[in-house]
Formats: sequence, structure tokens, C-alpha cells
Amino acid sequence: MNLMNFRDLGGMKTACGRTVAPKRLLRAAQPVHLTEEERATLTEFGLKSIIDFRTILETEKYPVDIFDGVEYKHIDIMGENNAQAAAPNFWEKLIKENPAQVGVEFMRTYKEFAISVPSRKGYGDFVRACIAQKNGAVLFHCAAGKDRTGFAAAIVLRLLGVSDDDIFEDYLKSKEYQKKFAAKYSAKAKAQGMTDEQIAIMEDVFELKADYLKVALGAAEEAFDGFEGYVMDGLGLAGDEIAELKELYLARY
Repeated sequence: MNLMNFRDLGGMKTACGRTVAPKRLLRAAQPVHLTEEERATLTEFGLKSIIDFRTILETEKYPVDIFDGVEYKHIDIMGENNAQAAAPNFWEKLIKENPAQVGVEFMRTYKEFAISVPSRKGYGDFVRACIAQKNGAVLFHCAAGKDRTGFAAAIVLRLLGVSDDDIFEDYLKSKEYQKKFAAKYSAKAKAQGMTDEQIAIMEDVFELKADYLKVALGAAEEAFDGFEGYVMDGLGLAGDEIAELKELYLARY
């Protein structure tokens, strides 16, 4: 199976009593080397747009599968200044040379998702791309579909009125995928000479934790005096755009 960490955000309830429309917002890990069955699944979901949050190097190494009639949009959430955080070699080197700093650096990366200029521009562009897609499904992803994608999901779900409890529940669903990814990556790291202690540090830091999303949302709110300020001033979104997002992505009563 190559369509990993995939789910439809449809059906999630909002504070106003409505639900997120089905087959409109899809999230996943990178959709590469898909089987015919997986391609058929996305077609059945009405896929119309793919939004890719990965770095340029990631997109060049693993190009997204092409679908006829599906628009592809690349939004580099990390930007050039933070691109190293998306590279496994960066984390391997840090674990070997300064293991005490790994957790700190990973938290910093999540803060950058929220407040760095490239990330704020990118997430604002993401919401506008969703608004531009009047029908059909939007699939948004990064590499593993858990960090950059997880924060994107949190933003759009908050804008739609989904509770934080449900947002965090969706975010943590990626843990099941992460377990499979971690086992594979740990075996590779051991074969490349990493010690059991170093691998344990890596597994602990990369395990999906609610605290990571809390850090990102907290940084956004602190920097812009609340989530509304983050949306308006940080992402540059206007009230009429948010209203249109709700009109497009909330199911009818």
C-alpha cells in the first residue's frame, strides 16, 4: 500500500451543528507510486486538486503521481531557511552529535510551521487554494502526512468551527502510520550504524505527540494575539474568505 496515512475529514462536527462536507478535504502522506486500486480510490473521491507541502528537494526525489484533470499545486511550507528540518540526514547528524538538542529542535520546527514568513504565506495560500476549488476533493499532503499536513488540517478545521478536541483526535490518528514508518526507519538507521540509544532518542522525538500541535497553535496565538489575529494578520485571510470557505466545505443542513 502506497496511499499512506489517508483519510477524509468529512463528517467532523462543528460548533454550529453542521459537519464538514464529505469527499472535499482529504489528507495523506505523499501520493507516490500508487497502485491502480489506490488511484481508483482517489478518483472515486472526486479528486480535483493536489496540494503538496514538501520542499523542492522532496518533490524532485519523489514526484507526485499525475492524474488527468487534477490540478497540482506546490506550496513549500518549510521555505529555504527551514528546509533542513525535512531532511532525515539532518536529524541523524543531530542525534549523533547533540542528542539533548533533538527534542528542542523538533519543537522549534513546529513553531516555525506557525510563525515563519514562508509558512504563514504557504498556509494562507493553502486556504485560498481550497476556496478556489469549488467542487470535488482537495488532497493535501507533505511527506509523512503528519506534521506540515497536521498543522494545515488544524488550521482549516478550526476555521470551519471544529472543536480542538476533535482536531487533536484527528491529528493523533497519524500515530498508527508513524509506528509503521518508525519501524522501517529504525531498521535502516541501525543498519547504517546508529546505536540502540540513538535510535531510541529518534523514535521518542519523532513519535507524534499532542504537545507538538499545542506548541504550534500556541506560538501562532501568542505572536498574533489569538487565533483570529493569526488568521487575519498572520495568514492574511479576510472575513469574506473564511465565510466562503465555510460555505464550500460545510455540508448542508
